Amino acid sequence: MGKAYPSVVDPRTMQLIPFPEGNLVRIPRRERVSWGLKDRGQYIAQWYRQGYPEPLGGWKEYDIHHIKPREFGGTNEFENLVPVLRKVHQEQFNAFWRDW
Repeated sequence: MGKAYPSVVDPRTMQLIPFPEGNLVRIPRRERVSWGLKDRGQYIAQWYRQGYPEPLGGWKEYDIHHIKPREFGGTNEFENLVPVLRKVHQEQFNAFWRDW
């Protein structure tokens, strides 16, 4: 704690990515949803099915951010995921949650 939650715009809503709702309690690794290349591909496919354009610079520049992190019970549901520039994701979101 101590760091402000990152102020990053969700390209779907054009609003700031919200801090996750609900009680944030870490869950054991074995109970967390998996996330890998297949999951990423499924998200990107759904992104296009929803009618969104390719992010500026292409997908290679982006990580898929879990709004409610998997370690706190977050899912791979489309509404819980948002593309974020990789550098922003690693330097802001990952740093925020490491200190949480």
